Amino acid sequence: MENELNNSFSTQENSIYSNSSDCTISLDSKILEGITKILNKLINKNKHLSNYQKLILKQEKSIFSQNQIPEISLEKYLNRIKKYTEIENNTLIIALIYIDHLFQESNLILTSFNVHRILFTSILLALKYNEDLIYEFYYYSKIAGISAKELSKLENEFIHLIDFNLFIEKNEFITYKEFLINTIQDY
Repeated sequence: MENELNNSFSTQENSIYSNSSDCTISLDSKILEGITKILNKLINKNKHLSNYQKLILKQEKSIFSQNQIPEISLEKYLNRIKKYTEIENNTLIIALIYIDHLFQESNLILTSFNVHRILFTSILLALKYNEDLIYEFYYYSKIAGISAKELSKLENEFIHLIDFNLFIEKNEFITYKEFLINTIQDY
């Protein structure tokens, strides 16, 4: 699967072209911006649900929910993760798919109180599934800013909620990749 995913990205792994033919955009930073934009858009959409307050109260019991919104912005958090894990772009897309699978399989909704933990956990699972270079677990906990014990619980809960289904069909990956690239180009 890894070869299929790697081959599905364009041959210009480090750049895409915007609407302006002479403007090259760094794919790494734009993918991070695109993921941030998608997640923030989902959070804002969920805030407008008629039963949002009721859902938030239910979510407080979730292991992913925090008592307060983290001080670090989602964009800075994602940049921190990218910097210290050197995660591949395809793995980031897989993490985005895992997040979507989580919400399809559970009664969770994305909020400012849970997005950081959900994002990091999905990235950790995607790293373990898709990449060869994996660091020690405590290293990931330092990047996440939580204890290794807590991160282990998050990982365990996430994997159970998606029914241990980490495999991504090629067509699904391509659909998400195209959606992300369209989101990037809409900037």
